[in-house]
Amino acid sequence: MKASEIRKAFLEFFKSKDHQVVESSSLVPSHDPTLLFTNAGMNQFKDAFLGKEQLPYNRAASCQKCVRAGGKHNDLENVGFTARHHTFFEMLGNFSFGDYFKEDAIAYAWEFVTKHLKLDTSRVYITVFEDDDEAFDIWQKQIGIPVERIKRLGEKDNFWSMGDVGPCGPCSEIFYDRGEAYSCGAKNCGIGECDCDRFMEFWNLVFMQFDRDESGNLTPLPKPSVDTGMGLERIASILQQTDSNYEIDIFSDILSKTASMAGKTYKAGSQESFNYRVVADHARASTFMVGDGILPSNEGRGYVLRRIIRRAVRYGRNIGFNEPFLYKVCGFVIDLMVDAYPDLKDRRAFIEKAVRAEEEQFFRTLERGLSLLDDELLNLGKGDTLAGEIAFKLYDTFGFPIDLTRIICGERGVIVDEKGFAESMQEQKQQSRQNWKGSGDGQIDAIYHEIAERLETEGKQTEFVGYNDLSAEGHCLAIVKIKGNEHALVDFASLSELGKNDVIEACFAKTPFYGESGGQVGDRGLVRGLSGDDFSAKVIDVQKPVQDLIVVRLRIESGKLVVGQRYLQQTDRMLRNLTARNHTATHLLHWALRAHLGDHVKQAGSLVTPDFLRFDFSHFEALTGDDVRILEEMINRKIWEDSQVGKQEMSKDEAVDAGAIAFFGEKYGAVVRVVSVGDYSVELCGGTHVDRTSEINLFKIISESSIAAGSRRIVAYTSQKAFEYLSSVDRDLKLVKEKTKSSTIDDITGKLDKMAVTEKELRRELEKLRAQSLGSEIDSLIANASLIKNHPLIYFQCPEDSSGIKTLRELADRIKQKAPNAIMVLTMAQTEQGKALLLVAKGPEASKQFKSGDLIKKLSPAIDGRGGGKPEMAQAGGTNLEGLTKMSEGLAVLLAEMI
Repeated sequence: MKASEIRKAFLEFFKSKDHQVVESSSLVPSHDPTLLFTNAGMNQFKDAFLGKEQLPYNRAASCQKCVRAGGKHNDLENVGFTARHHTFFEMLGNFSFGDYFKEDAIAYAWEFVTKHLKLDTSRVYITVFEDDDEAFDIWQKQIGIPVERIKRLGEKDNFWSMGDVGPCGPCSEIFYDRGEAYSCGAKNCGIGECDCDRFMEFWNLVFMQFDRDESGNLTPLPKPSVDTGMGLERIASILQQTDSNYEIDIFSDILSKTASMAGKTYKAGSQESFNYRVVADHARASTFMVGDGILPSNEGRGYVLRRIIRRAVRYGRNIGFNEPFLYKVCGFVIDLMVDAYPDLKDRRAFIEKAVRAEEEQFFRTLERGLSLLDDELLNLGKGDTLAGEIAFKLYDTFGFPIDLTRIICGERGVIVDEKGFAESMQEQKQQSRQNWKGSGDGQIDAIYHEIAERLETEGKQTEFVGYNDLSAEGHCLAIVKIKGNEHALVDFASLSELGKNDVIEACFAKTPFYGESGGQVGDRGLVRGLSGDDFSAKVIDVQKPVQDLIVVRLRIESGKLVVGQRYLQQTDRMLRNLTARNHTATHLLHWALRAHLGDHVKQAGSLVTPDFLRFDFSHFEALTGDDVRILEEMINRKIWEDSQVGKQEMSKDEAVDAGAIAFFGEKYGAVVRVVSVGDYSVELCGGTHVDRTSEINLFKIISESSIAAGSRRIVAYTSQKAFEYLSSVDRDLKLVKEKTKSSTIDDITGKLDKMAVTEKELRRELEKLRAQSLGSEIDSLIANASLIKNHPLIYFQCPEDSSGIKTLRELADRIKQKAPNAIMVLTMAQTEQGKALLLVAKGPEASKQFKSGDLIKKLSPAIDGRGGGKPEMAQAGGTNLEGLTKMSEGLAVLLAEMI
């Protein structure tokens, strides 16, 4: 049976047994922070097993997409080298939620195994938990399995639990004897005794019948349940009688097409077969991970995907691929799997683009990283250790995951100092924390917590009324006096005791001021005294340092602020309106990005100010000019449609059920505020918004850029700023027309094209003159060179130019042509950049004893730099320009020793 036939037969069989066939859930677990990836069929039913969710059915069957490549379930480094390990696999499962139990679960499994899979029953073996007499009796007395083919095993093998506490129970596993040819040959070869391939476990039936408490006590569950899992790849291997999972039909097609793409033929069991196996497995994982919205990044699921793609690229190079190829293999995967997972068809272009973008990025840095690693490995022999700081540099600078460095070093018999790598990683994290944390932060946090705790004790709070009112009266609850990094609670603050630019902070019982959160900056405005009080202060910022505590930052203009007195607070209406327009526009932008680019787009940060909005989002490539134009048209069309912007409070669960998307960085309580725009955008958001989209007036994207791999940033203007920007562009365009003496836009473009052609011709002429000058310089250098053991030693400090190391390489190549036995040390100072450049090279007829990389390692410390390369050519860069002038000292003696 083909894998597709097994999958179909399994689901149809359990459908005939009144099971609800449920689609595979996403590889990104829903509402389960304990899991990195969906790794079992029961994951999507976890709440049903825990009794937290009531499903409209009480028995189900599924074929679940699974990934095990991170956290506790990390099979990544074994993939390709063993017969069974995969990062991506499919898990067939049937489930009972308090309906049938052991008797029916075992009967269903046996019926499917014998009547539909038609396995040889004399080769089927069973394991049960050592104390589970009930399961033992069902297998022996009802099914008829001989006692000698039923084995009792302990808790380690045959008792399953969802965690340290909670639902758990014994399990029963079904094994198939593949014959003596697969035996390890040990005398005790058998189930529970060894891990060889003779007895292969292919189906696990878990009987959840207990609830385990923190003391380890087991209490029978009122409604025992069943959770089973059968690996599709594993049962296919048994039925197709293959030596490994990689020889079954769903792999063989991918392997043969990948080999064909490289101009080769795949041979199972050959020395290089594991390279193909890694690529095939990782292409499957990449296809489904990207298809479920995971994009390569430097953390979490994205980092696991990055490691998978880069590991595939590394082994693809062994096959002979020197340019992006994996995205094409993902195409083969889609062709094979689209019938079972139809959504792959719609996501094909996105999947292939995302994988290709990551490949291209890695290929750009791979050569430089491999060059550095090769240089280090030249000086290391079998059994030596690669320094941890080098492994960290490969990770930090060139994007080499540590396991990739370990693989490459392992091929040369070199060990990686992983402890040193971890220390370098920790040192960087500590440095980052120090750079991030400002002095006095701890004290400031303590002040705010003290205020919040005191107000809670007194039954008081800072109530925000600014959604509906832009002015409010409220008692002053607390004042914080600020002097440098010192923060102190005081009972009053007056202009007479403060400096001209000093600020204070205050909390009011009722306030219209929005405290910075959710990416929206704090309000500005005024605070005034009441009843003849001459107090007046400007609001320069508003923060929420502690949940539900609004802190207003003030610069006093007159009078005295006193705790306990009542004050009038007025929000700057114009700034608030501008901010609200920009905030609602971020929701429209989020909607448009997802509608145009795909559901993989996720908000990764935002900044909403009165002047502009900034929106960070996950996407794998730069937006084109057409993308930007389409987004602007989509958003402006919605603005001019004058859609209503609704705001209402509801429970978080109700909001999620309504399809609300949570914005990045927000912390939500049990009751949340939902902002909906028309019938197309629903977000959880505590920010301030317009009432109708037409109030935004106009939307214009100013820039789109990369902020990290897989993350993009858009900056945009609305209303007043958008108009000012377009007016400025119009003025500039008129100025360009005037300067170029053009009558139309098309005329400007034509004239600029002509100017570009003229500039190119002038540059070409300049290069020709430079080459002629360099040619005569080379003849002079060769004629005046010192002879070191019959090798012309050419030392030359090249005049500064913008091409830098490229110029030095060109010069070296031309010298080699005229003096093939020459050894060259060429330098250049780039004064504006503060860079010292150094290149060492030798001609094709120079001594084989001499290696350019060895000499550059001895010379580069003079310029406070590092360098490396191959025997024929090596280069270095540093920051000590003065070191270049001393480079020639002792050079002849050093070279003579090396030759």
